[in-house]
Amino acid sequence: MTAHTQKQAQVASKRVALTPDTWVALSNIKEPGKTLGDTVADLIAEHQRRTLEMDLDEISKNGTFTSWEEAKRELKL
Repeated sequence: MTAHTQKQAQVASKRVALTPDTWVALSNIKEPGKTLGDTVADLIAEHQRRTLEMDLDEISKNGTFTSWEEAKRELKL
């Protein structure tokens, strides 16, 4: 089985019910040449990036930091 055929088999094995409004919204952001599945995967990746960025901003704002040299000494590296 080729990689393309395997991907098709994976894609074909799951279904997601969408309301008509959600279907239209998803279709409107789908880029030419991409599948709706690709679009959902892109949205998930973007959400993960934004969450990571927010987490890092929070850590930067409220966290306490140790220099790498101090951390190595404490960890006996």
